[in-house]
Amino acid sequence: MAKTTNNAVENTPATEPIATANTPAVQHETYEDTPTITLDKKVDFASLVEASANLGELKEIITLTAEYIELKKEGENFIGVYIGEQIMSVTDKQTGELKSVPAARFLINKKVFINAGAALVSEIKRADIKIGTPIKVTFTEKKGNTKIYSITLLG
Repeated sequence: MAKTTNNAVENTPATEPIATANTPAVQHETYEDTPTITLDKKVDFASLVEASANLGELKEIITLTAEYIELKKEGENFIGVYIGEQIMSVTDKQTGELKSVPAARFLINKKVFINAGAALVSEIKRADIKIGTPIKVTFTEKKGNTKIYSITLLG
């Protein structure tokens, strides 16, 4: 909306910028066939523009794309920092159905790994392991199709 010279309010075209380098991002109304663009009002757009100018000078810190970590033999283990849980899509081997299952996330040597073993995820929940906790995960035995793990706190 804009004011005319006589202070009457009129609709402005949807092609006006929704934010500039000197103003924070804002929501704007749309008109019939115009797509809605919504940016968080707390975004400091000018800072984002400035930061984007220096991207070539930044170093990579960590890859956030997780790799699957699987312990195959009894006694195998890994040491990592527990960084939470995510939902992972897997195909049920018996039904072929796509299912969503929880997976534990670990940070190991500046890489993110996940494991969706039901017994491991359950044990982490049961033990109330907090994000940021260094742990050792050991594959102790297999009972049927279920792998059993032990979790050891490190300090």
